[in-house]
Amino acid sequence: MNRPAMSPTEIRAIFGQNLRQLCEQGHSVTTICREIGINRTQFNRYLAGESFPRPDILAKICSHFGVDARILLEPLDELNRTLPDPVLMELRDKLLIGRTRPVDADILPDAMYRFWRKSFMFQGKIVTNLALIRTQGEVTLFKGFEENLLAKQENPNARRFPRLPYFGLVRQHVDGVSIYCQDRQNQSNINFFEFGLEGNMRFYPGFSLLVRRRMDGMNRMTAAVLERLPNDPAHWRSVVREETLRDMSAAPPLVQRALARIPDGL
Repeated sequence: MNRPAMSPTEIRAIFGQNLRQLCEQGHSVTTICREIGINRTQFNRYLAGESFPRPDILAKICSHFGVDARILLEPLDELNRTLPDPVLMELRDKLLIGRTRPVDADILPDAMYRFWRKSFMFQGKIVTNLALIRTQGEVTLFKGFEENLLAKQENPNARRFPRLPYFGLVRQHVDGVSIYCQDRQNQSNINFFEFGLEGNMRFYPGFSLLVRRRMDGMNRMTAAVLERLPNDPAHWRSVVREETLRDMSAAPPLVQRALARIPDGL
């Protein structure tokens, strides 16, 4: 049976909802408008379901988010279910064999975490940033933002650098959790964390493996630590304001000891 025709108001509402969901997955609206080349005021009208984009603007929006023009007609959740990614289907069937056990909320609760690790790019330095772990149904998700250190290195006099979002999936094992992450450039890393660091259950020691070719002077595998933060947005903001790339001495002593377990240069 054919779907009944939708009114312009209904189409604008669906498009606005889809656009809001897409914006929640990445940079701020201001950054998105600048990257796409769209007026912020007009973009806000799209978000509110008050206006349609011209075909050329719609093409820019679709290209930026990696979607097609069906975002005008179908809710994003339905679009994502319509065409399963064949690569993901193969991964599920060939690698993720057996039912995944739910993440134990008593051991790794939904919360804001601080991610400490040795730098992939700068040997002798550490990188720290925030990451959110939250559960949706039976799936536990990981979302973080990391400063664009390469852009900062290339243009050290710039005042601001956009933080790069990355997204991940958390799986629990008998002796810890693994986190599989990817950013918008399809750069992937694999992480594993144990439960408890030197008896402190707020800290999770482990390692981070960057999936890429070998490059002289850079790391592909580093030690890493997850630190569960208190439910205090003011504290989160203070962490965000800190420098991302730091000396090892900036980390707490027990984190320093954990990060020293894996040498640079691997």
